[in-house]
Amino acid sequence: MTNKSVIAILAIFALLAVASASHASEKLGRDTGKECVACHDKPGSKLLTDRGKYFEVMHTLDGYDQVKASFGQCTSCHVRKPGSKKLTRKGQQMASMARDMAALREWVQQNHPTPPR
Repeated sequence: MTNKSVIAILAIFALLAVASASHASEKLGRDTGKECVACHDKPGSKLLTDRGKYFEVMHTLDGYDQVKASFGQCTSCHVRKPGSKKLTRKGQQMASMARDMAALREWVQQNHPTPPR
């Protein structure tokens, strides 16, 4: 097999992977009734918005608006995506305050979603 053949085969596999990912995103858009830009920075992009990262972890958009209203963007406390155990400085401060104040800890537990297992 020549280098050109290998490159051609790899290019075909890459195109198939992109096409299947695009089809999956379109199906999710139809199933949720949302436009692509509800979860992606622009149509066809792999870059997710905070809403998209929430959907990726929670498998639903239910509760996102309430979480955003209460806590702001998920990635202001969680590194990279919602539910991440690695917290930003702001997330660490919030966790520290919640540990120290029973009422705040209870409020966070009632209002902060937990990713499905």
